[in-house]
Amino acid sequence: MAYDIVLENGSVYIGGHLVPADVYVKDGVIAACQRRGEREHAEVGESIDVSGKIVVPGAIDTHTHTREPGYTHKEDFFTSSQAAAAGGYTTIIDMPNVEPPTDTVELFEKKRELAAGKSIVDWGHWVAGTRPDRIQAFAEAGVTGFKIFQVSGAYPHDPRLALNDEGDLMASFRAIADTGLPCLVHPFNQSLFERFHKEAMDRGEKPDGILFSRIYTTEEIWHTAVNTLLALQSITGVRLQLLHTHSAGSIELIRRAKERGQRVTAEADPKYYHYTLRELRELGPRIIPGGFVTEDAARVDAIFQALRDGTIDNIGSDHAPHTVEELEVAKTDAWQAHLGSAQLEWVYGLILTDVANDKHSLRRAVELLSEAPAKLAGVWPRKGLIAPGMDADLNVIDLDEEYTVTEDRVYSKVGISGYLGRQFKGRVKMTFRRGELIAKDGEVIGRAGTGRYIGSHPQ
Repeated sequence: MAYDIVLENGSVYIGGHLVPADVYVKDGVIAACQRRGEREHAEVGESIDVSGKIVVPGAIDTHTHTREPGYTHKEDFFTSSQAAAAGGYTTIIDMPNVEPPTDTVELFEKKRELAAGKSIVDWGHWVAGTRPDRIQAFAEAGVTGFKIFQVSGAYPHDPRLALNDEGDLMASFRAIADTGLPCLVHPFNQSLFERFHKEAMDRGEKPDGILFSRIYTTEEIWHTAVNTLLALQSITGVRLQLLHTHSAGSIELIRRAKERGQRVTAEADPKYYHYTLRELRELGPRIIPGGFVTEDAARVDAIFQALRDGTIDNIGSDHAPHTVEELEVAKTDAWQAHLGSAQLEWVYGLILTDVANDKHSLRRAVELLSEAPAKLAGVWPRKGLIAPGMDADLNVIDLDEEYTVTEDRVYSKVGISGYLGRQFKGRVKMTFRRGELIAKDGEVIGRAGTGRYIGSHPQ
């Protein structure tokens, strides 16, 4: 048999362990994984020496904001997929809070057309889950799943995509449960948030990014919302994926729900347990919200424990780029600012640094970044696993390389990083999407329009 490429002389992540092996690829699929000394005697188009490196499954991000259509001055499918490729992501699934929001089948199909001509990586899309009467049509159109925000206000928290009323949430959950597709929810107790904001304004506090971050990450705002969502999940049986899991109270509620056998998974995004108050002050609004969580050591410990023990299932980037000008508004009135930050280029390195610092194992990192997201999206084991017959979505990683985050080469259109000046250990050196090298040493070489839609996978 003739192969297209072989990655040889590296350590390959197979079955939860690093094994000295070579990976053979044919027509975008892993054709064979041979231990050293058992090499295939066959014709190979290209041999790539990865000595001293490890080979792991490509990362899958289930929480990307491509900003297209409507906000392409911040980002688009091409630039977001470039950022993904540079950062070791071979598949992204993006969000519906664009303009217009993806709340009809027609808009979903238009979005697919946009992505088909631009994306370098494979991709999916979460559509609005706020209209029960449209859920079945969405499922028949092949959507990846659904997204609901409980938070509502200034962009990106679009009121058209928000549900806070428990009856309305239950109606959507029932309709989505019938499709077998996942429902992602951004938990938030909007009324408590507004109450805490009013009390702060009555005290005469300045409505800047530091105050916003402190109020936005208030424990009670999150775990009271999660409590309601878990109750509604129990009633409806929906496949519930909880986002932004950083509240200690939420973590304990999720842990108990899983022990009861509820169909619930949870995602953490790194900014909530890595950004610090010092960085919030030095780097300014580009990193809010989330700057106060790491000042609470017990809360951070609870997050890392949940990442280790499986209470938190996956890590999502929440890649949410905004321009410097839009973020600067937060210096005077964060409630009117566009909040979020570009993440895709740095999350993998950040998590590898956690591995180097013994926060969790490499095995757990692969589960969080590749395996669990693939299962959520319904593409496991085709993606997220190195084995014959699976997509050749692969990262070649140097676990020992140390470097400082700069903004010298940023593929995200906004050109800035919330990790500027951070010291990382562990770097993605090559990214292969279905056997094609799309990024090497941080340089993206993938071609626009070569990414594929991952489809709909009810469970």
